[in-house]
Amino acid sequence: EKKCVDRTEVIHNLHNLIAIGDTDYSTFDHAVLISMKLSILAVTANTACLASTFLLRGTDGFSSQAAGATSSQTFSSLPALSAFDYNKNSRLPYVEDGYGTWKWRDHDINYLELGDPSKPPILLIHGFGASCYHWRNNVPDLAKDYHVYAFDMLGFGGSSKPIQDYGAEVWRDQTLDFIEQVIQRPTTVAGNSLGGFTALYAASDDRGKELITGCISLNGAGRFRDPTAPTQVTEKNVFMEGIMTAMQRLVIGASFIYTKQPARIEQVLKQ
Repeated sequence: EKKCVDRTEVIHNLHNLIAIGDTDYSTFDHAVLISMKLSILAVTANTACLASTFLLRGTDGFSSQAAGATSSQTFSSLPALSAFDYNKNSRLPYVEDGYGTWKWRDHDINYLELGDPSKPPILLIHGFGASCYHWRNNVPDLAKDYHVYAFDMLGFGGSSKPIQDYGAEVWRDQTLDFIEQVIQRPTTVAGNSLGGFTALYAASDDRGKELITGCISLNGAGRFRDPTAPTQVTEKNVFMEGIMTAMQRLVIGASFIYTKQPARIEQVLKQ
């Protein structure tokens, strides 16, 4: 967990991080390079540790060369980030009203875009309860070598929060549609926690085989169901369910009465 400030030193220390020995990094495809960089940045930027890297498939749609030297010019098509210099600033600014809006299924999706459009694209997908700002310490560094995108999943962050059934299919489709409609070229996806599950789900979809060239799961969370497995139907015990519901309401009610007391609220705020 040595703090690496020099980019050359970061690459050098990857030998110890992933135990690959004397390797020519110029032969690595972009998904691997991004994956290694995210693993290092997760430690140096004091964010959650994002190890546990999974590569679904190589990035045949990209150049085989490793990321080149960075340019002093900065790029973003979004007004909220047009003045942000990621060559001089290592932390993404927080914009309360959101970075940009993509209209998806009549909902507003907050997203960001940063980096040279001529460079390979990468889409970052946050985890449960987070937003694209989760990547605030990663986006500026990645933007030096990649065209970086990140969005707030429907129901999170600055995106719309409609009252509806939420499931993995919703965020899978959001990811694929975003690549198809906004990025508009084959992309590497990298997700953390629920975002890692979403990235993998999208990459395994038939559309993902054309739209996604590499998949990186960072501490991915979630599990797949076998679509061919028979649905198990269990008989409901109405009497027992009624007792359990009554007990739950009793516990929740008692907890609310306790926590709403001014003295308890004051104690929590002081902590």
